[in-house]
Amino acid sequence: MASSLVPNPVKLTGRALKIMQPNYSLAIRLKDQNLEQELANFYDHVYRDHQKYRKYLVKPEKMHIHIASMHLGTQTSLDAACGVLQHCNDLVEKYLTTNPVLRFKGLKLYDTGASVSTDICDAPTELASLVRELRLRFWSLGYVAKASEMPPRIPFFEGNVIPSGAEFTLSDGKVSAWSPRITLMKLHGADLSRKKREATASFKSATKHNNGVVVEDGIARKLTLNDFFGIPASVIQRFENR
Repeated sequence: MASSLVPNPVKLTGRALKIMQPNYSLAIRLKDQNLEQELANFYDHVYRDHQKYRKYLVKPEKMHIHIASMHLGTQTSLDAACGVLQHCNDLVEKYLTTNPVLRFKGLKLYDTGASVSTDICDAPTELASLVRELRLRFWSLGYVAKASEMPPRIPFFEGNVIPSGAEFTLSDGKVSAWSPRITLMKLHGADLSRKKREATASFKSATKHNNGVVVEDGIARKLTLNDFFGIPASVIQRFENR
Protein backbone atom coordinates (compact mmCIF):
# COMPACT_ATOMS: atom_id res chain seq x y z
CA MET A 1 0.00 0.00 0.00
CA ALA A 2 1.30 3.48 -0.83
CA SER A 3 0.02 7.00 -0.19
CA SER A 4 0.50 10.00 -2.40
CA LEU A 5 -0.70 13.54 -3.10
CA VAL A 6 -3.04 13.34 -6.10
CA PRO A 7 -3.74 16.48 -8.19
CA ASN A 8 -7.43 17.32 -8.65
CA PRO A 9 -8.29 18.90 -12.04
CA VAL A 10 -10.22 21.96 -10.82
CA LYS A 11 -10.27 25.57 -11.94
CA LEU A 12 -9.52 27.80 -8.97
CA THR A 13 -11.34 31.12 -8.59
CA GLY A 14 -10.54 34.37 -6.81
CA ARG A 15 -12.86 33.63 -3.91
CA ALA A 16 -11.80 33.88 -0.27
CA LEU A 17 -9.36 31.19 0.78
CA LYS A 18 -11.82 29.64 3.23
CA ILE A 19 -13.98 28.46 0.32
CA MET A 20 -11.18 27.82 -2.17
CA GLN A 21 -11.51 24.56 -4.04
CA PRO A 22 -9.12 21.76 -3.13
CA ASN A 23 -6.60 20.99 -5.83
CA TYR A 24 -4.82 18.04 -4.16
CA SER A 25 -5.96 14.92 -2.34
CA LEU A 26 -4.07 12.78 0.13
CA ALA A 27 -4.87 9.31 -1.15
CA ILE A 28 -4.01 5.61 -1.13
CA ARG A 29 -2.94 4.29 -4.51
CA LEU A 30 -4.49 1.07 -5.81
CA LYS A 31 -2.09 -1.71 -6.75
CA ASP A 32 -4.15 -4.92 -6.80
CA GLN A 33 -4.33 -6.33 -10.34
CA ASN A 34 -7.76 -7.95 -9.91
CA LEU A 35 -9.23 -4.71 -8.56
CA GLU A 36 -7.60 -2.68 -11.33
CA GLN A 37 -9.20 -4.99 -13.90
CA GLU A 38 -12.67 -4.64 -12.34
CA LEU A 39 -12.37 -0.85 -12.33
CA ALA A 40 -11.21 -0.94 -15.96
CA ASN A 41 -14.23 -3.12 -16.84
CA PHE A 42 -16.59 -0.55 -15.31
CA TYR A 43 -14.88 2.26 -17.21
CA ASP A 44 -15.07 0.36 -20.51
CA HIS A 45 -18.74 -0.53 -19.96
CA VAL A 46 -19.85 3.05 -19.31
CA TYR A 47 -17.65 4.44 -22.09
CA ARG A 48 -19.06 1.95 -24.59
CA ASP A 49 -22.73 1.66 -23.61
CA HIS A 50 -23.52 4.98 -21.88
CA GLN A 51 -21.83 7.56 -24.06
CA LYS A 52 -23.76 10.47 -22.53
CA TYR A 53 -21.86 9.97 -19.28
CA ARG A 54 -18.35 9.46 -20.72
CA LYS A 55 -17.22 12.92 -19.67
CA TYR A 56 -17.82 12.11 -16.00
CA LEU A 57 -15.63 9.00 -15.92
CA VAL A 58 -12.46 8.91 -13.82
CA LYS A 59 -9.66 7.14 -15.68
CA PRO A 60 -8.78 3.82 -13.98
CA GLU A 61 -5.14 4.82 -13.49
CA LYS A 62 -6.29 7.88 -11.51
CA MET A 63 -8.73 6.06 -9.21
CA HIS A 64 -7.69 6.03 -5.56
CA ILE A 65 -8.97 5.79 -1.98
CA HIS A 66 -9.47 9.32 -0.69
CA ILE A 67 -8.09 10.35 2.72
CA ALA A 68 -8.27 14.15 2.81
CA SER A 69 -8.39 17.21 0.55
CA MET A 70 -6.29 20.35 0.65
CA HIS A 71 -5.49 23.46 -1.34
CA LEU A 72 -1.81 23.88 -2.23
CA GLY A 73 -1.50 27.21 -3.97
CA THR A 74 2.24 27.37 -4.54
CA GLN A 75 5.11 25.04 -5.33
CA THR A 76 6.50 25.83 -1.88
CA SER A 77 3.35 24.59 -0.13
CA LEU A 78 3.28 21.50 -2.38
CA ASP A 79 6.90 20.66 -1.57
CA ALA A 80 6.21 21.17 2.14
CA ALA A 81 3.18 18.85 2.03
CA CYS A 82 5.23 16.19 0.26
CA GLY A 83 7.79 16.55 3.02
CA VAL A 84 5.13 15.92 5.67
CA LEU A 85 4.02 12.76 3.84
CA GLN A 86 7.57 11.46 3.57
CA HIS A 87 7.87 11.63 7.37
CA CYS A 88 4.73 9.57 8.04
CA ASN A 89 6.43 6.17 7.94
CA ASP A 90 6.21 6.01 11.73
CA LEU A 91 2.42 5.94 11.50
CA VAL A 92 2.47 3.14 8.92
CA GLU A 93 4.80 1.07 11.11
CA LYS A 94 2.61 1.78 14.14
CA TYR A 95 -0.69 0.64 12.65
CA LEU A 96 0.06 -1.74 9.79
CA THR A 97 2.06 -4.87 10.51
CA THR A 98 0.69 -6.52 7.33
CA ASN A 99 -0.96 -5.21 4.17
CA PRO A 100 -4.66 -4.53 4.87
CA VAL A 101 -7.28 -6.44 2.89
CA LEU A 102 -10.10 -4.31 1.48
CA ARG A 103 -13.32 -5.46 -0.20
CA PHE A 104 -15.44 -3.31 -2.47
CA LYS A 105 -19.12 -3.73 -3.25
CA GLY A 106 -21.87 -1.85 -5.06
CA LEU A 107 -22.27 1.63 -6.50
CA LYS A 108 -23.51 4.66 -4.59
CA LEU A 109 -24.26 8.30 -5.39
CA TYR A 110 -22.58 11.02 -3.35
CA ASP A 111 -23.16 14.76 -3.13
CA THR A 112 -26.63 14.50 -4.69
CA GLY A 113 -25.34 12.65 -7.72
CA ALA A 114 -22.21 14.72 -8.33
CA SER A 115 -20.10 11.57 -8.00
CA VAL A 116 -20.45 7.79 -8.22
CA SER A 117 -18.35 5.59 -5.98
CA THR A 118 -17.94 2.02 -4.87
CA ASP A 119 -17.86 1.57 -1.11
CA ILE A 120 -15.35 -0.35 0.95
CA CYS A 121 -16.93 -3.06 3.10
CA ASP A 122 -15.71 -3.09 6.71
CA ALA A 123 -12.36 -1.30 6.43
CA PRO A 124 -9.86 -2.77 8.95
CA THR A 125 -9.71 -0.88 12.25
CA GLU A 126 -5.95 -0.49 11.93
CA LEU A 127 -6.29 1.22 8.55
CA ALA A 128 -9.03 3.53 9.84
CA SER A 129 -6.79 4.49 12.76
CA LEU A 130 -3.90 5.18 10.38
CA VAL A 131 -6.11 7.43 8.24
CA ARG A 132 -7.26 9.33 11.34
CA GLU A 133 -3.68 9.97 12.41
CA LEU A 134 -2.67 11.05 8.90
CA ARG A 135 -5.56 13.51 8.81
CA LEU A 136 -4.64 14.94 12.19
CA ARG A 137 -1.00 15.31 11.22
CA PHE A 138 -1.82 17.22 8.04
CA TRP A 139 -4.63 19.24 9.58
CA SER A 140 -2.49 20.23 12.55
CA LEU A 141 -0.06 21.83 10.09
CA GLY A 142 -2.82 23.75 8.34
CA TYR A 143 -3.14 21.58 5.23
CA VAL A 144 -6.85 21.69 4.49
CA ALA A 145 -9.14 23.08 1.80
CA LYS A 146 -11.82 24.54 4.07
CA ALA A 147 -11.65 25.84 7.60
CA SER A 148 -14.94 24.06 8.35
CA GLU A 149 -13.30 20.66 7.69
CA MET A 150 -10.81 21.04 10.54
CA PRO A 151 -11.45 19.64 14.02
CA PRO A 152 -12.12 22.29 16.71
CA ARG A 153 -9.12 24.12 18.17
CA ILE A 154 -6.88 23.48 15.18
CA PRO A 155 -6.08 26.84 13.52
CA PHE A 156 -6.61 27.58 9.83
CA PHE A 157 -3.55 29.16 8.23
CA GLU A 158 -3.44 31.05 4.96
CA GLY A 159 -0.94 29.49 2.60
CA ASN A 160 -1.56 26.14 4.31
CA VAL A 161 1.71 26.29 6.24
CA ILE A 162 1.80 26.74 10.01
CA PRO A 163 3.59 29.96 11.08
CA SER A 164 6.96 29.53 12.74
CA GLY A 165 6.66 29.28 16.51
CA ALA A 166 2.87 28.97 16.55
CA GLU A 167 1.39 26.75 19.27
CA PHE A 168 -1.79 24.75 18.98
CA THR A 169 -3.54 21.74 20.47
CA LEU A 170 -5.53 18.92 18.89
CA SER A 171 -9.01 18.18 20.19
CA ASP A 172 -9.18 14.45 20.80
CA GLY A 173 -12.05 12.50 19.28
CA LYS A 174 -13.35 15.39 17.17
CA VAL A 175 -12.34 14.07 13.76
CA SER A 176 -15.16 13.17 11.37
CA ALA A 177 -15.56 9.50 10.50
CA TRP A 178 -13.73 8.20 7.44
CA SER A 179 -15.97 6.87 4.67
CA PRO A 180 -13.55 4.98 2.41
CA ARG A 181 -14.56 4.68 -1.22
CA ILE A 182 -13.24 4.77 -4.77
CA THR A 183 -14.70 7.48 -6.98
CA LEU A 184 -15.57 6.10 -10.42
CA MET A 185 -17.41 9.08 -11.93
CA LYS A 186 -17.47 12.75 -11.00
CA LEU A 187 -19.04 15.94 -12.27
CA HIS A 188 -16.50 18.71 -12.60
CA GLY A 189 -16.05 22.14 -14.11
CA ALA A 190 -15.82 25.75 -13.07
CA ASP A 191 -19.61 26.22 -13.26
CA LEU A 192 -20.50 23.18 -11.10
CA SER A 193 -21.57 25.31 -8.12
CA ARG A 194 -23.77 27.45 -10.35
CA LYS A 195 -25.45 24.39 -11.83
CA LYS A 196 -26.17 23.03 -8.38
CA ARG A 197 -27.69 26.33 -7.25
CA GLU A 198 -29.92 26.38 -10.33
CA ALA A 199 -30.95 22.77 -9.74
CA THR A 200 -31.76 23.56 -6.11
CA ALA A 201 -34.00 26.43 -7.20
CA SER A 202 -35.77 24.18 -9.72
CA PHE A 203 -36.23 21.48 -7.09
CA LYS A 204 -37.77 23.93 -4.59
CA SER A 205 -40.10 25.25 -7.28
CA ALA A 206 -41.18 21.74 -8.27
CA THR A 207 -41.98 20.76 -4.68
CA LYS A 208 -44.64 23.49 -4.55
CA HIS A 209 -46.78 21.46 -6.94
CA ASN A 210 -48.49 18.27 -5.70
CA ASN A 211 -46.17 18.33 -2.67
CA GLY A 212 -43.31 17.37 -4.93
CA VAL A 213 -44.91 14.04 -5.89
CA VAL A 214 -44.67 12.75 -9.47
CA VAL A 215 -46.22 9.67 -11.05
CA GLU A 216 -44.06 7.52 -13.33
CA ASP A 217 -45.31 4.29 -14.88
CA GLY A 218 -48.27 4.41 -12.53
CA ILE A 219 -46.06 4.68 -9.43
CA ALA A 220 -45.99 7.82 -7.28
CA ARG A 221 -42.72 9.01 -5.80
CA LYS A 222 -41.22 12.09 -4.20
CA LEU A 223 -38.93 14.31 -6.24
CA THR A 224 -35.37 14.73 -4.99
CA LEU A 225 -32.57 17.12 -5.89
CA ASN A 226 -31.04 14.27 -7.89
CA ASP A 227 -33.91 14.67 -10.38
CA PHE A 228 -32.45 18.04 -11.34
CA PHE A 229 -28.74 17.66 -10.71
CA GLY A 230 -26.01 15.08 -11.11
CA ILE A 231 -26.03 11.54 -12.45
CA PRO A 232 -29.55 10.04 -12.06
CA ALA A 233 -30.00 7.13 -9.67
CA SER A 234 -31.78 5.19 -12.43
CA VAL A 235 -28.61 5.33 -14.52
CA ILE A 236 -26.63 3.81 -11.65
CA GLN A 237 -28.98 0.82 -11.70
CA ARG A 238 -28.21 0.34 -15.38
CA PHE A 239 -24.48 0.51 -14.65
CA GLU A 240 -24.85 -2.19 -12.01
CA ASN A 241 -26.92 -4.44 -14.27
CA ARG A 242 -24.20 -4.66 -16.88
